[in-house]
Amino acid sequence: MSRETENALLLLVGLSTAIIAATGSFLRYVKPTLLPWLWITAVVLIALALTAIIGDIRHGPRPHADHGHRTGIGWLLIIPIALLAFVVPPALGPQAARPIAADTAQTTPRRPFPPLPAGAPAELSLPALLIRIAQDSAETLRDREITVTGFTIRDGERTYLGRIVIMCCAADAQLARATLTGPAARAAADLPDGSWVRVRGEVKDLFQHAAVPEFSIDDVESVAQPENTYAF
Repeated sequence: MSRETENALLLLVGLSTAIIAATGSFLRYVKPTLLPWLWITAVVLIALALTAIIGDIRHGPRPHADHGHRTGIGWLLIIPIALLAFVVPPALGPQAARPIAADTAQTTPRRPFPPLPAGAPAELSLPALLIRIAQDSAETLRDREITVTGFTIRDGERTYLGRIVIMCCAADAQLARATLTGPAARAAADLPDGSWVRVRGEVKDLFQHAAVPEFSIDDVESVAQPENTYAF
């Protein structure tokens, strides 16, 4: 691969990183807290590429072996890099994420959690709800109505509320889910699979030992898919 091709690829990688950071499509790949590092990476790559290109222009072409027959193959690498910048892939669905199947209620020690806000039903993310069920020794969920947003998952006779959780990037995506029970579970089951909903209810059993906890709901409301479908 010639130096010209190498410099062009380095510049394109830097520009692609800057584009996905500026447009927000980076959320399809990594968590929001990594945005500053993406900008730093983009600036460094673009600066290195421009420095190399300007240096080659000032010093003229450098002698190198004849690899002309490989140049075309090298330029083909630009195609996936360009696609990364201009083609935004869909967010991962439940089929692409491995389920969180470990029995956290048995393997994770319990500790007291801070109380939920007083008044109206508290809004919790699905991962936060599951963590409180598995680890909260203060029983902050007892007799408390909460609302949770996620998408429906049908599996036989069961309907789950799900959310894709990523710890760092899409490569480590996991599926968090809770079994929907209670008066409004049938209404959730009647919705198309993958529907985004906001459900309201209570956790009846605070000491569940199942890998997938149950959440008893009294109300289900269809909502628009959020701009960022992942939870962190």
